[in-house]
Parts: sequence; C-alpha cells; structure tokens
Amino acid sequence: MRSPIGQPQNMGKLVQLIQNSVVKGRIRFADKLAGQSDIHLLSALVQSLYKEGYTALAKERIVLIDPETLSKPSPPFLQLSYIWAEMCYDEGRYAEAAAIFEAIAEQSGDLAAARFGAASCYLQEAMQNLRRRMEIYHPPEAERIKICRYLEDFNQALHIIQTSGWQTYSSAGQTGHKAARAATLQH
Repeated sequence: MRSPIGQPQNMGKLVQLIQNSVVKGRIRFADKLAGQSDIHLLSALVQSLYKEGYTALAKERIVLIDPETLSKPSPPFLQLSYIWAEMCYDEGRYAEAAAIFEAIAEQSGDLAAARFGAASCYLQEAMQNLRRRMEIYHPPEAERIKICRYLEDFNQALHIIQTSGWQTYSSAGQTGHKAARAATLQH
C-alpha cells in the first residue's frame, strides 16, 4: 500500500530490513529490496554497505545516485553525501571532498566529523602542493630541509585530526572477509 506521496507506508520497515540484510551478509536480498529507483532505499543500502565495510559495493551503488544530490548535501541525504566525500578523499580528490564536507558542516553544525574531514583535505592539498613545488623547482638543500620540516608539521597535524575518528574505517580483516563473502553472494 502506498501513501499519497508515492512512498510505501512501511518505508521504515523496509530500511530496517535492508540494514539487517546487509549486516547478515545477504547483499543480493538487500539490493533487491532497495532497487534502483527509490533514492531513500538506495541511500539506506549505500549507508548500510559502507558501515558494514562493503566499501566497494557501496561505491558501485552510490554512483547510481544523481551527482548533485551527493555534492550538494541536504537533508535527508547528509550522511550519504558524507560517505561520498569520504570516497572522494580516499581517491585524492581533496578539493571536491572539502567542498562537500564544508557544506555538510554548514547544514549540520553538530557534525564535527565533517569539519575534521575538510581540515584533512586542506592539509593533504597543502602537502601535495609543497611536494610538487619541490619536484618542479628543485630547491637547494637548505630549502628542501625547510620544506620537509613543513611537511612533517602538516603530517603531525593530519595525524591529530585522523585520531579524532572523523573517517569511517573497517578493519582490513573485516573488509577483506566481507568483500570476499559479498563477491560470492553476488554471483
């Protein structure tokens, strides 16, 4: 049965069923429940996959979503945009990730992780720029030593930010195990 706006009356139950299916490794079932046409269900699937360490599968599904929804975060898709920003960060697309993190932080002031994400992006960009300058200009040894000190300072700041837990991580063993299990379930 559908409500007047076209959403199932039991949307919450469907989302819960998707989440539980992913937790239990029943990816194909969760995928069928989510489908590809309802952004709310697809969002629930992506978030569940990502949370449970199925990052490659989450990435396959998230690209089905309109890029504007991901890059211009708004409720109820802030968490989905956050995941997309993390994926951009992991791929070294720091400027894109920073813009998304900042937009999320503006809309949800209580999401400090987005601010840490943006700060991490800016530090990564600064480090990349310094390394490139060293490669291009081949500064004298004294200047190289100074630049290396700056890079070390940036690395220390980045390490402090990383320890805040802003980024979603799954243990390598968990991700590897789940990825292998998901591959088996998909075929």
